[in-house]
Amino acid sequence: MLRQVQSLPRFRLGRTATWLSRKYTTNSGAQALKITEDSDFAFRKDHVEGLTAVEQDRQYYPRLRDAIRELADDATHTKMLRVPEFRSLYRDVTPENIKEFENDSRYLLCGKITSIRRAGKGSMFIDIRQDFDRVQLIVHHKVMDIDKEQFLDLHSAFRPGDQVIAFGNVGVTKVGELSLKLVKPLKLAAPSLHPLPPRFNDVGKINQNRVVDYLVNKDSVEVILLRSRVIQLIRQFLEERQFISVETPIICSGNSGANATPFETSSQHIENWKDGENAKLNLRVAPELWLKKLIIAGFDKVYEIGKSFRNEGIDATHNPEFTTCEFYQTFIGLSELMEMGEEMIIFILNKILQESRFERFHETARELYDKIQSNGGKFRRLEFLDTLAQETGEYLANKDLNREGLVRYYNKIGLSRPDINSMNASELINELSERFVEPQCSGKASQDVGVPTFIYNIPEISSPLSKSDSSSGISYRFEMYIDGREYMNAYEEENNPFKQRSKFSQQMENRLAGDNESLLPDERFVEFMEWGMPPTGGFGLGIDRLVMRLARQARIERVLSFGRITDVIKQ
Repeated sequence: MLRQVQSLPRFRLGRTATWLSRKYTTNSGAQALKITEDSDFAFRKDHVEGLTAVEQDRQYYPRLRDAIRELADDATHTKMLRVPEFRSLYRDVTPENIKEFENDSRYLLCGKITSIRRAGKGSMFIDIRQDFDRVQLIVHHKVMDIDKEQFLDLHSAFRPGDQVIAFGNVGVTKVGELSLKLVKPLKLAAPSLHPLPPRFNDVGKINQNRVVDYLVNKDSVEVILLRSRVIQLIRQFLEERQFISVETPIICSGNSGANATPFETSSQHIENWKDGENAKLNLRVAPELWLKKLIIAGFDKVYEIGKSFRNEGIDATHNPEFTTCEFYQTFIGLSELMEMGEEMIIFILNKILQESRFERFHETARELYDKIQSNGGKFRRLEFLDTLAQETGEYLANKDLNREGLVRYYNKIGLSRPDINSMNASELINELSERFVEPQCSGKASQDVGVPTFIYNIPEISSPLSKSDSSSGISYRFEMYIDGREYMNAYEEENNPFKQRSKFSQQMENRLAGDNESLLPDERFVEFMEWGMPPTGGFGLGIDRLVMRLARQARIERVLSFGRITDVIKQ
């Protein structure tokens, strides 16, 4: 049973803001605390909501410029700093040398309150956070030249979660804690109207409310920061090699570049020139063909980090919207692409290991780095047909790299499929790869487990955009796996327009026969190839999966800022 034990006091924030707060007691202390906190924030929200819009902005949501003027209009030297800038500027301040900085400028610091520690009626210590860094505010009535009652009236109603602006001088506590010593009362910039839960661990709730997840769970924040850093490092790696960052169309018409089903839409404002109806469009499944058009146009080194969209299944490692890095370079071969893949991963690992803010991920990065070094600083290499023969006991001859030959091979190794008569050659090769070749990337011997592995010289029939040897049926392509999961796909690009047109025709035949994942032909791309496409190497990296590996996350939604599409639509 609850009972009210205190009248409703009026608290002030800044010089004018007020709201009501109640305190309750109950037999259960924990329950009382929760009810008190919920009620407190509920009254805050009711009070603010009941004001006019003008009063709401004046008291609780002031314009930044106006709030700063109120605090610092009489200051002769004032500068606004971000919290990390303030900490960096005064990183050498100690209790012994603080007097050297007494005549420094006064500073404005802004951020979100993370904790409040009261020290009597006239003093408190408040931690604020900004840019994922923290600083302490020393709030004392004597420094502000006000009495305790006035101090209490101005500061009692601040809560964790409030966004505030502080004005003062650099200070330091007796134990060496760098602080801002306020010379004016703390200013509210935006109140928090909901209490944060002490714990937020339910996966279902997390996936439907990532905002609260980030506010409560530091681990979730760190994964997103890691993702950002990985993308920065990929850009750094490529731009140090003079690659040019480009952006290619996301909404297009029929353009493909991968064996995948696109999301389709139409434009209400563009007519199809053939029939006068709304133009049919789709979200790109890959940026590949656009990037290769730029290669033909004379951009010798290009890359794009961006989104692709595939109207396909959703599971622990797949989301219809995902992020990749693709780069293309003229006059580079398969072996050089392998070397660049190795160098990129090692570069990322080294950088992560050097940065203390990512200490949580050092163990995983070190483990992967050491595995690579144990293999001579290189990834393992598995030739496709040789590995297949080792696992099945039968060699797949080059002359059998066609549908009829593959069916014979299936019969020879005793691999039965009830739908084998409806499978095309590409599907038959992919089945062999998934059953016999890709599992070897997990490593047979203990020293091989966890070592990144290239599968290379993949049959041409499953590589419609790669350069290939027509006499052997082998493409100059590799895929890179770690512990059985694919991370990279790269190949020497087909630059013969006549062969590319023929490959597109075969893909169209497969699609008409029911293979919806076959490439959509792009005749304009083939026409552009006739202007002279140089020998080119192309490379794709799945960023979501790489971050999953470095963050040791088993599910893709944990490395996406708002989760998979099934989570996004609930937020």
